[in-house]
Amino acid sequence: MTDHATARSALDTLLGMVDLRCTVYHNQQLCGNWELAEHEIGQTCFHLVSHGECELSWGGRHWSLAKGDLVLFPAEQPHQLRTLEPQERPMQTFGMEQPLQSGHTGLLCASVTFAHQASRALLEALPEMTLLRRDPGNDPWLNPLLQQVLWESQHPAPGQAAVLDQLAELIFMQAIRHQRTDDATPAGLLGALRDPGLARAMTRFQARPEHPWTLSELAAEAAMSRSRFANHFRRISGWTPARYMAWWRMQLAWTHLSRGTSVLATALQVGYQSEAAFSRAFRATFGVSAGAVRRQLNTV
Repeated sequence: MTDHATARSALDTLLGMVDLRCTVYHNQQLCGNWELAEHEIGQTCFHLVSHGECELSWGGRHWSLAKGDLVLFPAEQPHQLRTLEPQERPMQTFGMEQPLQSGHTGLLCASVTFAHQASRALLEALPEMTLLRRDPGNDPWLNPLLQQVLWESQHPAPGQAAVLDQLAELIFMQAIRHQRTDDATPAGLLGALRDPGLARAMTRFQARPEHPWTLSELAAEAAMSRSRFANHFRRISGWTPARYMAWWRMQLAWTHLSRGTSVLATALQVGYQSEAAFSRAFRATFGVSAGAVRRQLNTV
């Protein structure tokens, strides 16, 4: 029997599957008449104001940002970060290891990549741009990470880049967790994960994907009637339960195959009793055969 006190939630499992990696590409102080534009259109990224203040311009709108504010783009779009007020002095940059100066802005910017295409559903559930303010709701998790970023930035030592990349990953995952409790989040996978009943059913399903789950069983896990569960799932996520289960099983299958599991064993582990039926479903989902994904191990 599953120990519910230690069971991994549906979001835990999803974040583990997508295998995200962050790379910090900017971590400096700026002063003067400075402006930064987008780094790479379409790339998942975020900006954290680690010191001072600045302005964000995106989509014809403008926001003033202060220390601790976080801006997240699931797919980077044209935008600008700049000094709040025009300055006569030209733009200058200083390392974060130098003393933090009044009138300077510290920015940490990181790109985010994923090793698994299940990340698409995660990113599609996010708004085009998210602005997380440093407020009492976020401060318990954001402030400790911000202080660690500042300390690490101000004390250069071997391994600093790797540590900052890891801190960036923690910041990104916490921002994703925040989306689960943000009522402004649109319908999608995160919407379902935000709903207690649906999240409970999704967690039970993900723990036993080989089981031939019925709609009635999932509804019971969510403490709902069969019809209410189906309607509620679709209204919140935009997906039917059957579509979600088929999607998750295929994502999990890709993970197993890419680790060298045989096609038959993979089929059984994700709830298929027939290797042929599984292979057809896999090719229909990804446009490539299950065997080809497994054989990629021998070409890497």
